[in-house]
Amino acid sequence: MGKLTRPVYLLGAGCTKFGNLLETPEIKGLSIYELAAQAARRALEDAKTDPREIDAFIIGNHMPQSLNMGSLYSQFTKWIGMEHKAGVQVAAACSTTNAAATMAASQIAAGVYRKVLVVGVEATQNNPKGPFPYGREPITSENMWMWTDYGVNQAYGVPQGYDIFPVYNGLMALAYRRKYGLTQEEFDRGMMELCRTKRLHGSLTPNAILQETLEEEAKRLGFTDLYEFWTSPHNPYIAYPTRLRSLVTAADGASAMVLSDADGAREYDGMPIELLGWGISVGDLPWYQEDGTTFPADVIAFREAYEMADIRPEQIGYLHTHDCSHISGLTNAELSGYLPEGKGLMYAAEGRLRFDGDRPMSTHGGRHAFGHAWAASAGADTLEAMDQIRGRAGKKQIPTPPQIAVVHTHGYAMISTVLVLRGGM
Repeated sequence: MGKLTRPVYLLGAGCTKFGNLLETPEIKGLSIYELAAQAARRALEDAKTDPREIDAFIIGNHMPQSLNMGSLYSQFTKWIGMEHKAGVQVAAACSTTNAAATMAASQIAAGVYRKVLVVGVEATQNNPKGPFPYGREPITSENMWMWTDYGVNQAYGVPQGYDIFPVYNGLMALAYRRKYGLTQEEFDRGMMELCRTKRLHGSLTPNAILQETLEEEAKRLGFTDLYEFWTSPHNPYIAYPTRLRSLVTAADGASAMVLSDADGAREYDGMPIELLGWGISVGDLPWYQEDGTTFPADVIAFREAYEMADIRPEQIGYLHTHDCSHISGLTNAELSGYLPEGKGLMYAAEGRLRFDGDRPMSTHGGRHAFGHAWAASAGADTLEAMDQIRGRAGKKQIPTPPQIAVVHTHGYAMISTVLVLRGGM
């Protein structure tokens, strides 16, 4: 992998509450434009940057059906005061904001732009209602997943056909069980502990969609034994051997980041975060080969990111891996070298993946507890990594702020994206 010819920094990031535009008080009634603009404003404020200082912007989303427009880039300019700036719209599914950040970084390192704004926005729970731009109506879960599957390959995106659940949750989990000799009860208990950690993190994150811990949910539903709740009809198999509460929680939301050259970073009176390097690898179906626990695209993306950033896995102080299923987040954490192979469930059971453990991961709650707003999620993941490095993650702050953080995301279809971040100049 090549190296950046000039250093590139993240000055600020921001995101909205992840929830439902029709129900969640913090974002209820907002238009898509307002949702995106709210995230952009927070990122600009965090970066202490006036919109007029931004040279270019990149905005993305995955499901145009939920926005009812393909010219998001031009509509957006009026909401953030960037009309007549350079702007483009991109789509890399759930890697959108982080893939866009690498494009922005390349432009900055080449000396073309000084500061670039990246924005991701998604509405997964609803779509426009009639011609009025502020009217929205709910969509069924079936339609939402069908549109999402169309992002993979329309030949496979058919009802009850190839979709996210059997691959991410069933086939991968079965392969993991077989590879490491786990019984179903051992797997269930490990998944329960992993979910327990994610829900704890979500409960400590104000912008997360799920604020209730797993224990609180079990008690509310009348259970005193957590494992009894985990294996009850309230938590059925969604794709054996994986259960419902090991899945992504779909959400509406937006995130944004401001990237800058070294001059902008020196002018910033906060802690700039250096983007040391990245790796991106795209692969079509099938994502796995003989080993169902490993996607070749991930192997390549991690390797390229480490080479570009010149780091080793043992230097990583914080990790987020794409966890639209608990098992895929775990297998990628092991693949990354952050966790030993086959030990992820044990580490979860021992509390080592918590914010106060020695291998903290996804301290905002991940795709299950923080929620997943497709194109916006990678930016929210990066915001959490930045907050941890800066020591401003609130109640779930890692006791010793990490110096190096790695953020991994999957763009469904498959684009594996890995960013390596380091605090300071």
